[in-house]
Amino acid sequence: MSKKLPSMAWIFIAFIPWILYWSLSGPGLWTAAVSAGLMTSLALNGFRWHQRNLKALEVVTLIYFGTHFVFTVGLGSSLFKDYGAILNNVTLAGMAWGTLIAGSPFTYQYAREDWDKAYWDDPYFRLVNNIITAVWGAIFLINTVLGGIAVFYPALPPTTRLVLTVILPNLGIVLGIIFSARFPNWFLQIGLKRRIDAYEPYRWAPPTFSATHPTQKDRHDIIVIGSGIGGLSAAALLAKRGRQVIVFEQHFLAGGYCTSWERGVRRGSKRLRYVFDAGVHDVSGLGERGPVRNLQRQLGIEEEIDWRLMSHEYILGDLHIKVPHDAGEFVQVLGNHFPDEWAQIKAFFDEIKLVYRELYADIERTGGVPRPPNTAAEMLAYPKTHPHAYKWMEVLFGKMLDTYFRDEHLKEFLSVLTGYLSDDPTALTVGAMAPIFGYYFDGGYYPVGGSQSFANALVRVIEENGGKVRLRTPVSRVMIENGKALGVALANGERYYAEAIISNADARRTFLELVGREYLPKTFVQQIETLKPSTSAFIVFLGVDYVPDIAPIAMVDDIGIMMPSKVDPSLAPPGHSAITLIKLMPQAEAATWDRQSPDYTKRKRECGDELIAVAERAIPNLHQHIIYRQEGSPPTFARYAWTINGAIYGPAAGQPLLPMKTPIERLYLAGAGTFPGGGGVEAVVISGTVAADTIYRGRSNTGDGV
Repeated sequence: MSKKLPSMAWIFIAFIPWILYWSLSGPGLWTAAVSAGLMTSLALNGFRWHQRNLKALEVVTLIYFGTHFVFTVGLGSSLFKDYGAILNNVTLAGMAWGTLIAGSPFTYQYAREDWDKAYWDDPYFRLVNNIITAVWGAIFLINTVLGGIAVFYPALPPTTRLVLTVILPNLGIVLGIIFSARFPNWFLQIGLKRRIDAYEPYRWAPPTFSATHPTQKDRHDIIVIGSGIGGLSAAALLAKRGRQVIVFEQHFLAGGYCTSWERGVRRGSKRLRYVFDAGVHDVSGLGERGPVRNLQRQLGIEEEIDWRLMSHEYILGDLHIKVPHDAGEFVQVLGNHFPDEWAQIKAFFDEIKLVYRELYADIERTGGVPRPPNTAAEMLAYPKTHPHAYKWMEVLFGKMLDTYFRDEHLKEFLSVLTGYLSDDPTALTVGAMAPIFGYYFDGGYYPVGGSQSFANALVRVIEENGGKVRLRTPVSRVMIENGKALGVALANGERYYAEAIISNADARRTFLELVGREYLPKTFVQQIETLKPSTSAFIVFLGVDYVPDIAPIAMVDDIGIMMPSKVDPSLAPPGHSAITLIKLMPQAEAATWDRQSPDYTKRKRECGDELIAVAERAIPNLHQHIIYRQEGSPPTFARYAWTINGAIYGPAAGQPLLPMKTPIERLYLAGAGTFPGGGGVEAVVISGTVAADTIYRGRSNTGDGV
């Protein structure tokens, strides 16, 4: 029964003894009043006792009417008759404030029955009930004052006394119930507005596009600065939807970190060819509901790229695990290594899988990418429709691990993929990490031909739909007039104009170098100036003359060993391998690297030697098989990706995300600095998709954004 009635109905039922009492005592029917209150509260508490679910309000009510009955009927005392108007409201006020102070507000005790136990400790859930219970406490205190007036001013007219002791107390109960029912939604609206304001603080209208394309050479519908995957995703979608798009890229390859390059090595009469990737070796989001898969479907290129499933292998201290492709088998493998935590390992994977699936549950209505609730109705329904995501999304991943596990070595092992997002695992939430666990649930993939294959496919979509991608064409300035972005000035002096501009460049450089402080609000400038860049990295590219017996992705302590030629042999000569070693480098260390330093080359060599030495724990005698070697340092990443100190994931994790719609009207962001935050192909595909949907959804769109 209790599960069928909402909490507000039960609060009303809990007040029935009081409503009967006030209604009968007002006309002077004291015996009937106290008997009615006692009998109904006995029945209610008997029902609760049977359920083993006693409530503070109902227990206090029973104690009050039991005491009242003894004094009034049993002893013939007039205490409750004379001072009841004060005593009953003092009792209820004490109950309300007492439960609030005790940390279990009486309305919270009822509200819990509407929600799963997982949400009982949710701060929002508790805050709402703290406020509601405090309002009830205030109502009871007001009724106490009204009752005191009736008691200490006996000469009041009977009608006034009836109003003070019966009508107003009952009205207070009714108002309290109405407030309790409506306040959560009102409070939610405030929370939603704040969330929307944080997500979109600049509420200018999106551009309106004409039915025909601009005819002038220097005019386009949309300009994209930078050809990282976030920018290319947005550009390809917009071009596919019929808009005229041009992309400007300062590098000689499109794709940002999703680029590949070839090196030829002469060995005798043979020329050996190795293909390496700038940074991407393992792509998530390719499950049936994955954002990368959905992007390809929208663009009609799902069959153009041959994605090969990657395998993982981890060597952390004494622990050596080859990760099965089936998550259930992975749980069994971990359970064999950590038998004391077996049950918790299964529970953890079951839970984070539910979080992962729920994040992608609504892609049919959110453009093929996970999006947070956008309306009050969605937000109110979200805990019920996405209970596991709601519970954990904002919780730090480390706290989730602490909830499930005691073994620090196991927690360290389960954090190994945090390196895909940050060098600071403590800054990552479960919401950020759940998609990364998609590598275990849906797999990580590599495109045949190198990561450049994916970037090239997006470029083809742009060009086949009338767009352009211009390489070796750096932008020097975003042109601003009256607070609006009009176009861009190129380093070669050319100028181009558009209705919308998307910057896929480094966020700090976008605003402080391409836009300029003078065009931005002071508070926004302060946010940008204090924006911390993410980790950089040191990387070693190796062509070797054999195929090591390790997985294509191997982690050896803090070194990543990437060997995509294991799944795509075309990347290396027969019997050879193209291997990349990578180690994250915190910004404090990355900032010390200088290409102009006299010891720069020596330092690179020594750092490369260190990575090779660590890699030899997984690949013995690796140094004896090297045919080709090249290192990349933080200045290398900074040079090719135009980032601060070679940051590889945009702004560091744990900082507020930048809004997609910027303070400059018609200037949008796409990439790691804005929603959903973080690096990786999947995350920036989501960003690019959302940017495209915000600007222009399709041919029927007249400029209405999201």
